[in-house]
Amino acid sequence: MQLLFPRQTLSIAIILFFISCTKQNVPGNAGPQGPNGMDGSSTITGKIYGKVQLFDTLGNAIAENNAATITFENTNPSVLLTTVTDASYTSPDMPAGFYNIDIAQTGYGTMRLFHYQHTGGVNETQMGIIGLGQKRSSWTDIKRLTVDTVTAYGGHYMVFTLILAHPQTLPFPWVVMFFSHSPGAGNSKNDYTYRTDFYQQDDSTLIFSPFDQDLTEYTNEFNGTDYVYISAAVDNSKIFTYIDSTGNAVYPAIGNLSNEVKVYNNLKN
Repeated sequence: MQLLFPRQTLSIAIILFFISCTKQNVPGNAGPQGPNGMDGSSTITGKIYGKVQLFDTLGNAIAENNAATITFENTNPSVLLTTVTDASYTSPDMPAGFYNIDIAQTGYGTMRLFHYQHTGGVNETQMGIIGLGQKRSSWTDIKRLTVDTVTAYGGHYMVFTLILAHPQTLPFPWVVMFFSHSPGAGNSKNDYTYRTDFYQQDDSTLIFSPFDQDLTEYTNEFNGTDYVYISAAVDNSKIFTYIDSTGNAVYPAIGNLSNEVKVYNNLKN
């Protein structure tokens, strides 16, 4: 005998079947701590590759680029490399990490890279092309720096005059000026650095009169300072600079530092 169920009864039975089969997760106790993983990048090594391009005092590239030295400061034993004829260098396998690096050449500026990251691995870490500028010779030494404070056209200004030690014509009279709140203004100690081109008045005199140039950045840097200490150096026409570990701008291709001038800060707010 065949039993027949009403359609409503069959639907209820199917729903009850699925409800009875619903999966329920019951959390159990946590398992034991697994083993520690491998150490990170300290076990990864790889090579570092780059090139050094040299420039003369006029900013022209020099063909001979070998014999520049690359020193990795925070290595033990220290790693010292020398560029070959195509200006390149390749390090041995070195652990991944951060390095402080000096790039130098006799007669040229020394560039520095702080906390440069080397990732390691099969592919070489590429440092790219690093430029070094030729230092100015003693022939371009500054005999005397003078700073005059001027009030004109409703504003306050400083006029900088450089007397060269040897009369000459400079095709690109770029000058770096160092400002400090205390004595010792220069690359090794400055609170503010300003680089600009000077007007060559005659074969011995370079002048910068910023009457039409906004020095608001300078003003803000020394707001409330009564006196500042200023020195200057004739720079390579090509800009070479890096930021040191304390945040100061360093120009490694400059000439010899001038005398230091203490001057009343008429630009303060």
